[in-house]
Amino acid sequence: MGLYATLGVLAGYILLSLIFLPFQYSYIKQLKEMEKKCREQGLSQDEMYDKMSFEYQELHINAQGNFLLIGENLMPSLFIG
Repeated sequence: MGLYATLGVLAGYILLSLIFLPFQYSYIKQLKEMEKKCREQGLSQDEMYDKMSFEYQELHINAQGNFLLIGENLMPSLFIG
């Protein structure tokens, strides 16, 4: 029964990853575009994050730092490059 529980949790995680994938893809794509614009303006990545509002910084930390979203963050990052 332990194997079935593990497989169920793994299947649930994969399903959750597939559901969140389009949202994370668009988020990471917009973040890459923002980084490109800031590089064109001569701003470093630290300066870009310093200019973000507090709310947007918190959303970014939660979206990128949540260990449950590793799969959703890794796959779009590989596609966008």
